[in-house]
Amino acid sequence: METIHLKKAAEPELTLSQWFKNVYYAVKSTAVGMGITFKYVWGREVVTIEYPEVREELPSNSRSRLFNDAENCISCLQCAVACPVDCIYIAAVKRPTDAPKIKTKDGTPIRLDLKQYTIDTALCMYCGLCTTVCPTECLTHTTDYEYASYTLASMKYDYLAPDIRAWRTRIVKS
Repeated sequence: METIHLKKAAEPELTLSQWFKNVYYAVKSTAVGMGITFKYVWGREVVTIEYPEVREELPSNSRSRLFNDAENCISCLQCAVACPVDCIYIAAVKRPTDAPKIKTKDGTPIRLDLKQYTIDTALCMYCGLCTTVCPTECLTHTTDYEYASYTLASMKYDYLAPDIRAWRTRIVKS
């Protein structure tokens, strides 16, 4: 078997003056880079907020926690139908004919009694489709972003539960 030896191209010999030029350019380029870095480190305002003492104000059209104002929900099921991931669970029964007539805040008659309204936020992708089809605008995205959970089961919100209905005073601006 024949061995092929490749000859390395002859490198020019490094002189003392070339060595000092290389050191000079290395120090110069490092100093320029560090100057740019330090300009951004010490020359800018602090952008970090001191959470939770300082809370960030979100835009009014941000899509955070969903809230259903169950008092104004007509149980039309349009939000559940529009949801691409099926994370809204609704159950309603027809109101008795002799029951007193009730209406939503915008005057829409409520013909069904809402028995269950649950949203699984672990599945929700916050697309906003459910809020756009709601005829009474009772289902809305809020600017509430502090709702972390440790378990998936605790990410299901029953909007007929008394503790979640209490959110209404804080969220719904009448």
